[in-house]
Amino acid sequence: MAQTTWLTPSTNLVLPFLAMLATAFTAGRHAPGRCAALALFGLCLAQEWAGPIAVNGDPVWDALFVSLALWAVWLLGRSARARFDLALAEQARRDAEQERAAQIRAAVTAERHAVARDLHDTVAHAVTLMVLQATGTRLIAHKDPEAAVTALAAIENAGRQAMEDLRAMLHVLRREADRSDSPPPSLEQLAALVEAARAGGVDAALDTSALTAELPRPLAVTAYRTVQEGLTNAARHAPGAPVRITLRTTPGQLTITVTNGPPGPGRSSPTTGSGTGLAGLRERVTALAGALSAGPQPDGGYTLTAALPRSNA
Repeated sequence: MAQTTWLTPSTNLVLPFLAMLATAFTAGRHAPGRCAALALFGLCLAQEWAGPIAVNGDPVWDALFVSLALWAVWLLGRSARARFDLALAEQARRDAEQERAAQIRAAVTAERHAVARDLHDTVAHAVTLMVLQATGTRLIAHKDPEAAVTALAAIENAGRQAMEDLRAMLHVLRREADRSDSPPPSLEQLAALVEAARAGGVDAALDTSALTAELPRPLAVTAYRTVQEGLTNAARHAPGAPVRITLRTTPGQLTITVTNGPPGPGRSSPTTGSGTGLAGLRERVTALAGALSAGPQPDGGYTLTAALPRSNA
């Protein structure tokens, strides 16, 4: 600007003119807003008009030519800025779509895992009891036909209940219904679960005297699955052993304990487990910020304990 204004007419200086063109383009391309871009463009025009015209007495046509050139490159800069903003918006849209797709895939995967856990819990429990009852029925069929008939009825009931549970899960998968619409497990259902295990030959006892409040749905579901897993494992790995189930609540925690004694003498397990039941149960408990412990006892028995904070339910 100093050279153009006080030293030489602008039409005789190429480098200052090119510098002003670069300035105008930069103002259009990189200014953060329209007002800032117009202000910088106005400064460029003011420099060309105030300096060469007012001080050096350049012809008006030269100033008009320079002004048109500055305006043209400023428009090029604004066009480049607009294309850049459109590219950013398109990239942001693609990133948002990819994020939504990833969230959908994660939700579908989580739902499949939840359904798989429910299928395992339902089928493994029912089939284990049915196998145990069928084994006992085969052993006593000739000696005690009436007891065999009772055991067969228990097998029939367990199979029917398993089929109803599977049908309900398939209905959820086909209709994509909200699983929260189904009624949560209650103490009555928990008592029915223990009663079914007792009918299958498991010496099970349920103690809920230490429950002091109604259980929210997440805690009720996890408590039901914990007891179900404990009964299944006891029937599978310690046939003939007594099973004691205790549920108790404190002001901030729900604790579910399933303890079975050592297997009876000469009793061997007719089934083997896959090891996925405890893994799935641990996921349920961890999702509620709880803790799950499972391990053998000094007397040869086994204890499964789930501690769940009531504040996260």
